[in-house]
Amino acid sequence: MDRITKEQARLNIVELRLPQIVLDVFDEKPLSYDLDIEFGYPYQLLDHPEIQTGYGTGRITPIWTEAHWSIFAYHHAAERQGFFRFGIEDREELEPIGMNWQQGLVEPFKILWESDFPEEALRQIAGMFDFRHIDRLLYELPNAKLDTHQKSEAWYQGFVYELKGPA
Repeated sequence: MDRITKEQARLNIVELRLPQIVLDVFDEKPLSYDLDIEFGYPYQLLDHPEIQTGYGTGRITPIWTEAHWSIFAYHHAAERQGFFRFGIEDREELEPIGMNWQQGLVEPFKILWESDFPEEALRQIAGMFDFRHIDRLLYELPNAKLDTHQKSEAWYQGFVYELKGPA
């Protein structure tokens, strides 16, 4: 990953025209619903620029840390352009790569649902993040048989695949 400062990362987030809550996460503002447990400023990279080069190649903007185990980021290179995740410890890129905004939100909203957030709260949070597929997610998750990692992963990949496109 090319070196990036906190200031440049914030400018990139603004240029991507992401919802205000993304800047609130990045700026470490208090979040409603205790969302700062799930979404945090990506200090692991931005406060330690000496280790940035070990995380992928090219121009990458870290957006947030997810539950302290992965980084949600944006890759700017045309051949890989889009959102993706990588593990903090192993630095491995997690599939899929090059997601649009809607696809990138499926994983955190699945985790919030698994954490027993009430439906009304999930709908409000979806509004803050501009996640337009919350109704479908809330319908499918309780009806899906996700009793194994393989089934859960297959559901996730299928849901994300169906959200392909520029959104």
